Amino acid sequence: MVLRSRGRTLSLNENDNDGCVIMKRTVIRDLMLSIRESGDEEYLRAILFCFGAPTIMGLKAGSLLNLRREGTDLCALWEERGKAWLRSRGVETFSFSDAELGRGARGGLLVLLYRRELLSRILNSDGAREILSPLGYSASWDVEACLERLRERFIDGFPHEIGLFLDYPPEDVRGFIRNKGAGSLAVGYWKVYGDVGRARRAFRRFRRAENEAARSLLSGFKFPARTFAS
Repeated sequence: MVLRSRGRTLSLNENDNDGCVIMKRTVIRDLMLSIRESGDEEYLRAILFCFGAPTIMGLKAGSLLNLRREGTDLCALWEERGKAWLRSRGVETFSFSDAELGRGARGGLLVLLYRRELLSRILNSDGAREILSPLGYSASWDVEACLERLRERFIDGFPHEIGLFLDYPPEDVRGFIRNKGAGSLAVGYWKVYGDVGRARRAFRRFRRAENEAARSLLSGFKFPARTFAS
């Protein structure tokens, strides 16, 4: 069963390869239904805190969110409030406009939430450098320089190396690029070509984070501050 929610498709039942249901997104479904008629600020906060939860909680270097809502200007609210909400929790952001992504002037944003220390560690790893160096990324491996190069790469199409910025293992990013997305060993937050066991453990951690955030938001739209990484 699939719930389509303003630019993001949520699978309500995701199965791993042994047929075991590892998550039913009923809590997230309930959250999305509950904010359908909410005000823009409440809606934006729910999207950021629920789907950005793995990064906000320090479990994942980066998360990618599609901010768009028909009949409203989420971009203005994002500039006014969204960045500050995340910055107060140690999370930095980098955004791509619809125009930059070749989607016309539709008023939406693709926003990368990231934790600088975690992302810098990834970008400076040998596995990431092997992928990024041939693609013209800065040899300084500075976070800002790499993000600007990522923006440039969007001009020519979707840059699959973005998986590195989202904390996907280099072997899985490399496998996806090499195999053009085919022949993966497992599928969850990303397609797995390397260590399936490690990936599944990560998927479970991320799903638990999203569920905890959704439950907290449903109980009064207050994100669980105790889980914030310092």
